[in-house]
Amino acid sequence: MMDPANPGAAMAGTPADATVPPANDGSPAGGATDFLAGLRNAESRQWVESKGYKALDPLVESARHADRLQTEYNELKARALTPPAADAGPEEWQAFHARLGRPQTAEGYEFRMPQGLPEGFAYDSDSAGAYRSWAHEAGLTPRQAQSLHDRFVQHQAGQQSTYVQAIVERGEAAQAALTKAWGDRNSQAFRQNVEFADRFIRQNGGEALIGELKSNGLLSPDGYVLSPALAQAMARAGRALYAEDQFATGGVAAQSRSAAETLYPVDPFRR
Repeated sequence: MMDPANPGAAMAGTPADATVPPANDGSPAGGATDFLAGLRNAESRQWVESKGYKALDPLVESARHADRLQTEYNELKARALTPPAADAGPEEWQAFHARLGRPQTAEGYEFRMPQGLPEGFAYDSDSAGAYRSWAHEAGLTPRQAQSLHDRFVQHQAGQQSTYVQAIVERGEAAQAALTKAWGDRNSQAFRQNVEFADRFIRQNGGEALIGELKSNGLLSPDGYVLSPALAQAMARAGRALYAEDQFATGGVAAQSRSAAETLYPVDPFRR
């Protein structure tokens, strides 16, 4: 009998009251996992079901997404810098350091002086040259080498400032002790003691003795007294040896360098 609402059903040979199955779009029909019908591995089937996939399309899309992520990871890994193994040879380390940006030679490091250094700071060029070689051996990049260079130079500047301040303070203390023992610097007694000490130095070692006194911290690098006890001892020795000598009380000034220039070439109160 023809169904007036579905005349094509009779023409197609389908009973009017039959249920037409839905189109196969990869989705399960009636709750059955038909899209897994061809999957024979039980563990794989169980894994798919545990992930909640109900159709083939989302499963494939998930797999494609995972594949894209793996491809991106492989590309990043290929570009990544991985340190050589512990037993790697020098060639591998050289190549690794080059990829990091280390200069080809130690001379490739060009250091700038950090800001804030004290006026007159004595930069040690020889030490800087040695540091270049060490930085290159360690594989430092220019940025890393500059950072360590600045830190070390600033540390040296701080030490130098501390040393200079200590020398000034010692010089002031020595000057105070000598003026207490010999009187004011402009007094005759003070000047005579300085001349006796200077004569003793000139006649018993001269420049070599002055160099020894400087290297042992008894005279400053500029040559002024840091040890009042030593200055007084030399003055007493000079008086004992040269008191009768006409050069001991006024004649010293006729020499190429005066007593004041020997013991006080720089005013110890001047900073």
